[in-house]
Amino acid sequence: MDFLHWNGILMIQHLQKDYWAYHDFLNFMSNVGDSHYIFSVYFPLWFQLNQTVGTKMIIWIVVIGDWFNLIFKCACGRSI
Repeated sequence: MDFLHWNGILMIQHLQKDYWAYHDFLNFMSNVGDSHYIFSVYFPLWFQLNQTVGTKMIIWIVVIGDWFNLIFKCACGRSI
């Protein structure tokens, strides 16, 4: 577990140092991946289009989207 934690820290430091030019994009992605939008926009839209896909999608988007949101917030230097 320490290995994963340490590599996560190294990845965030790498993003902060080497990708500062992409700060606006990372901040935008952090806002798009916010849990508020997942439940209020993405899930109802996909559920109306296809209920099976919408139900499966919400589970994966919550897990992966929240993880990416956390990474992008750390990469942008925002507090969690």
